Amino acid sequence: MFLGIDVGGTHTDAVILEEIGPGLARPAAQAKAQTGERAIESLSAVLASLLKGCNPASVKRLTVSTTLGLNSVLTGTADPVGIMATSGPGLDLEPADWGPLFRLLGGRQDHRGQVVEPLDPSQARAAAEELWGLKAAALVVASKFGPKNPQLENEMYAQAVAASSQLAGRQVMAASSLFGRLNFPRRLGGAVLNAAVKRLYDAFLDDLSQAVAACGLKCPVHVLKADGGVMETEAAREKPVLALAAGPAASLLGLWALSGDDSDHDVLMVDMGGTSTDLALFSCGRPLMTPGGLTLAGRPTLVRGLLTHSLALGGDTDLEMIDGQIVPQPRRRGPALALAPEGLGRRPPTLTDALNVLGFCRLGEVEVSEKAFDALIPGQAKQMAEQAVAAVLKLLRQAVDKFVKQINDQPVYTISDYLVDWKLEPARVVFLGGPAETLAPLAEKALGLPASAPNGAATANALGAALAKPTSEAELYADTALGVLSAPTLGCRRSIGFSYTVDEAKRELLSLMGGGGDLRITAEESFSQLSDAGRSGKVIRVAAQSAPGLVASLSS
Repeated sequence: MFLGIDVGGTHTDAVILEEIGPGLARPAAQAKAQTGERAIESLSAVLASLLKGCNPASVKRLTVSTTLGLNSVLTGTADPVGIMATSGPGLDLEPADWGPLFRLLGGRQDHRGQVVEPLDPSQARAAAEELWGLKAAALVVASKFGPKNPQLENEMYAQAVAASSQLAGRQVMAASSLFGRLNFPRRLGGAVLNAAVKRLYDAFLDDLSQAVAACGLKCPVHVLKADGGVMETEAAREKPVLALAAGPAASLLGLWALSGDDSDHDVLMVDMGGTSTDLALFSCGRPLMTPGGLTLAGRPTLVRGLLTHSLALGGDTDLEMIDGQIVPQPRRRGPALALAPEGLGRRPPTLTDALNVLGFCRLGEVEVSEKAFDALIPGQAKQMAEQAVAAVLKLLRQAVDKFVKQINDQPVYTISDYLVDWKLEPARVVFLGGPAETLAPLAEKALGLPASAPNGAATANALGAALAKPTSEAELYADTALGVLSAPTLGCRRSIGFSYTVDEAKRELLSLMGGGGDLRITAEESFSQLSDAGRSGKVIRVAAQSAPGLVASLSS
């Protein structure tokens, strides 16, 4: 058995698949529960439902994805993060781009990682104390060439930790320990997001551990990553940013499993949940990958991932009347009023309420939805609901057009690492998620594309999580003039000889990563450089990763 669970802001979906042969599985059962204040409630509910009458020992593995972290970032409820950074050659960071909790300190490294201006410990300590005083829930420390030499980051880290000694629960993170690549803004952006959702993921993983133990599961438990692979729960605690876009990845993998190898068309995926909507494109029958890293909530990162875009728009989106027009708001304050009648008069109706009024669905107490819209302009409930749906579809169309344009304005690759060197033009759109069957026919005209919802659309995310294949990635740097090798995310730093080569670097990186058969080198660079003493040497960078994919195909 393979178990998959996707915890969304509104609902938790789960499926259990039965392995019926090598590389072949079929759905055995599915479950759905409303996500509560604590994830343990819905996790326990779906596990109890799926494992009823099933021997827990038959479950081979459990994989979980969640949009809770991404939703918190999109809706502005993630933890505030303070930043302490040092600079170096090239373009400096603009403090205005990083908000009021950003502090650029003295201390500089050159492009080889050597410290050319030491850090002032008293300045770093004062900055940390100031940021803690401004209610930062976590601090990130970052130096421009930290992956080549973490000395300045280590010194800032020590001062930030010392300044937090009387503050329980405050986190300090070093950017280079999370990401080993040299793109400073992207490395810092990913580290900030990691810190912003760390507490949320710790609580979520605690709930997951309790729910799993309570139902007697002894199988490995994995967390889905944004690249469609999986990681152990302890790795997810350290680097939750890698799982931040796991919800969209789960949906993509689910659609891949449901649709098979359709290589004739470019296909747009729209997955709408209660809080957010995820967009993605398939080309050559495969999902697309990010070339440099995901941009999450407007912040570029080094997080490798399936190429998706998320917006704060869903079935539970608030619909407010502003200047006589219905305007969808980027927030979710609760489920549809039809499902929570006590909110009538205290918060606005939602998209689900609008669909209720128009007869496209009948969820909960439909009359409550009608009362909510009638309260906007008495006697015009239907007209207001029509205006609301039109406003949502207009926002969706704008987001789709922008997403497709952005994809065509940059180099992109399929999940198999094939460069897509032609213009992508979706020929059809596939809707996933709870409202999929309702929204597909409504969106056809708005998007100008044939739209459909496949069988299993409502739980495609959980299906994708259940079938996700483990992945890993890492980078290695070597400087033969300095005689230093570093693989930051693998915790390796050692001396090397002057004759160290690119081929040796590739072999060593693959060995450090475990040497699995699906590992492959994805980048290699080598160029000559003079040391300060005038000695010529080589600067080497290699990167490797394992390919995402599905552990099994679905039986027809």
